[in-house]
Amino acid sequence: MKLLRVLQSGVVAAAVLAGYAPASADTLADVKERGKLIVGVKADYVPFGYLDEAGKLIGVEPDLAHYIAGKLLGSEDAVEFVPVVSSNRMEFLQQGRIDLILATLGYTAERAKVIDYTVPFYSVPGASILAPEGTTLTGWESARGKPICGIQGAYYNKRITEEYGIQLVNFTALPEAYAALSDNRCLGIAFDDMTLRKKPAEEAWKTYKIVAEPYESIPQPGGVRKDDPAFLEAIDKIMLQAEAEGVIIKLQEKYEIAPNPYLVERQAAAKKALGQ
Repeated sequence: MKLLRVLQSGVVAAAVLAGYAPASADTLADVKERGKLIVGVKADYVPFGYLDEAGKLIGVEPDLAHYIAGKLLGSEDAVEFVPVVSSNRMEFLQQGRIDLILATLGYTAERAKVIDYTVPFYSVPGASILAPEGTTLTGWESARGKPICGIQGAYYNKRITEEYGIQLVNFTALPEAYAALSDNRCLGIAFDDMTLRKKPAEEAWKTYKIVAEPYESIPQPGGVRKDDPAFLEAIDKIMLQAEAEGVIIKLQEKYEIAPNPYLVERQAAAKKALGQ
């Protein structure tokens, strides 16, 4: 596996971007001819995609990508990772820099106009707000009109700005947003609840807490280019097989994620869809 590293700013190094191919109408044929699946994953989002101490990309979604490559190409090592952030993952897909998005891609109707979704394989709570102890924030309504750090391209940004009137201070990647919160450039950070809840366990963040709870749970599929039915069908079949075999449940246990009843429901649905 050729691991592509991400710069501290969260922007992919220029070397990664050089020489990418235009998007193809037959990704499945291209992948098989190439002998490698190129997958866009997060590199800063524990436990779904992040760098370990050795600089290797690990997490639920990189591990799932290895599984997909094994079924599609006969080797779990036949995968190349391109680190992405929320604001560029669909652009990279459309430009042909990646074949598949596995990067905490929550479903929205607006995104479905631009890309095609695979079957969902996970469900995560939506956004919450992390803020320092002693804050005046006590929920979403209390953040109305207040400067709150956020991540550019996150699906919930529209709702929290329009419905709750939050003055979102956007950054391209989590490290930048955390630094801004630490420097008091915003009162809190609005991001995926699963990630924010882990932050107070770190020594430097032990005086921070969740002050606004998630208001929804979002199915999490992968993403492929529009009008590429053969590739979508192949990925969907493999995703269903992974669910039916309990692969996703095992990844949940491996990365010490709290039990998610959605995975049990998905396993039953996958077995039924595959006639098992």
